[in-house]
Amino acid sequence: MIIRQVIILVMTISILTSCRRGYKIEDDKVYYESWNEGSGQNKRIIEQADAKTFKELTFDCDCGFKFGKDKNHLFIDGELIKNIDPNTFKFIGNYIFRDKDSAYFFGFYNNLNDCVIKGVNPSKIKLIKYPWAKADNFLIHGGDIVSIDDINEFAPIDDDWGKTKKYIINNNQILYGADVETFKITSAFQGKDKKINYEFGIINEDDFKKISFKTFDFVNKDFCRTEPIVFVDVYDSLVSYIEDKNEPIEIVEKLKQMGFILNNTMYLDWGGESKMIRASMISSKCNCIVEKLYRYDYGKPSETKNIFKVTERIYCEPREK
Repeated sequence: MIIRQVIILVMTISILTSCRRGYKIEDDKVYYESWNEGSGQNKRIIEQADAKTFKELTFDCDCGFKFGKDKNHLFIDGELIKNIDPNTFKFIGNYIFRDKDSAYFFGFYNNLNDCVIKGVNPSKIKLIKYPWAKADNFLIHGGDIVSIDDINEFAPIDDDWGKTKKYIINNNQILYGADVETFKITSAFQGKDKKINYEFGIINEDDFKKISFKTFDFVNKDFCRTEPIVFVDVYDSLVSYIEDKNEPIEIVEKLKQMGFILNNTMYLDWGGESKMIRASMISSKCNCIVEKLYRYDYGKPSETKNIFKVTERIYCEPREK
């Protein structure tokens, strides 16, 4: 019985020591050791690391990374992280780190070297609840940001959804026009209010009535009381987003002729390579959102310049009296 216990103990120690994960300095070189089920124990040299100044870093974070630094570089799990100052690198909380210049989110990502939170002052960051934070008037979701004018009213609903008194937010998208009081979440990227369904931060396309731009009667239409409309044939062919994005938006120009005022214009990514231009317009009777959608045509060769199918759409809400 004693012999069996000794064997089990020896095997346990052997497994634990053979599954080491971390940094090791040997012969004036820095190595990173790791283990996986496919290849077992691995050990590779970190060419960029200076062994004389290298040391491991520990933070009060449950992120599971192995941090290390030398006099010039920061490393995470043996990978060199570019453009980070290792001497000012520190943990803020909720998977957010910072150095003297920038903030970084390592909670979810595609590339460890593409985790910078762009556009915020790292000294201004205040944690809310994972993965939410804020800095000045910017709401931070993971590594993405969105500007909100009533940021101090923000309250998270869950990891994907939040709200203020005026807005519903999905990740880093404001659901413009959504009714906060009646809004309900239906999935991580879908929701609905008393009138409209939303998906990936915008109105679901099934809620738009498809109209021909060429035959639509703009003059006699009361936009403040119409249902959401999508114009499906703004252009007869595919266009280049880079060349077209600064061209006038047809619906915006039509509304200007009817007394609407352009309030602001935003240029947004819209999933994958697709793009969106969103214009907010107001009149004495209603507020309208005009969206110009550039759908990436994945069937075209990547070097093809004219790769976007363009539609324009509009939805309006009567102004409160």
